[in-house]
Amino acid sequence: MKFLSRLFSGGAGPTEKQVRRAMKQATQIHGEAAARVAAMERLAGWKTPEAASALLRRFTIQTPQASMDLEEKQYTVRLLVEMGMVVSDPILKFIRSEPDVTFPVQALGRILSPEEFRKRLLDLLAGFSSGYTRWPQVKTVLIANLPEEAFAEVSDTVARFLKDEDDDVCIAAIDYLAAGEDESMRETLLELFFDSEDRPRVRGRILAHFQEKEWPVKGYRKRMEEAIELPFYLTSRGVIKRKTGEP
Repeated sequence: MKFLSRLFSGGAGPTEKQVRRAMKQATQIHGEAAARVAAMERLAGWKTPEAASALLRRFTIQTPQASMDLEEKQYTVRLLVEMGMVVSDPILKFIRSEPDVTFPVQALGRILSPEEFRKRLLDLLAGFSSGYTRWPQVKTVLIANLPEEAFAEVSDTVARFLKDEDDDVCIAAIDYLAAGEDESMRETLLELFFDSEDRPRVRGRILAHFQEKEWPVKGYRKRMEEAIELPFYLTSRGVIKRKTGEP
């Protein structure tokens, strides 16, 4: 029936077999770059959700030559963008199920309007807990791609990840919230600092932001004097500094 349907509809769109064959060629780790790129372009030219899903598989492999791999992945982003809105749902599905989402998120950001992109990122983050997840790096990428101008809308969602079990996710949330120029985050980050005695990377990132912004530790001075360690130190004005010449 599928064959007859395609026959009388003028053969619009690829067959499942064509998509599978092109995907296999596009993901040949040790194959010729030209063959991979040709298969990628063939998938992009079909402009179907199935072809988009197959094209996204290019992000799941790493070819031996790092520079060429990067170029091909950047080209894959361009091809996805040229396919248009048909790729949005396949990209969202990919992000929910795969560990390496940096390039798919880039493509999604170029396809959707800023408002829709922000909404999609928030929806994705809302689907993740702050506890253990198989691929915490996905949360890191999503937080890093939230626009700074959306701070008021997204800060509550991002703040949930200050309690994430993974240091990189927690640090991504710290970076986003500290960049918001909202001093109300001062106490939130100070409380996190004191709750993170066994997480030196988290503590170090918080101190670095306090140093950069010259936020005072008012209300927490005694506790900070007892907890702070080199290369950071507390001035008489209650401001955090870093000793010069220290790493």
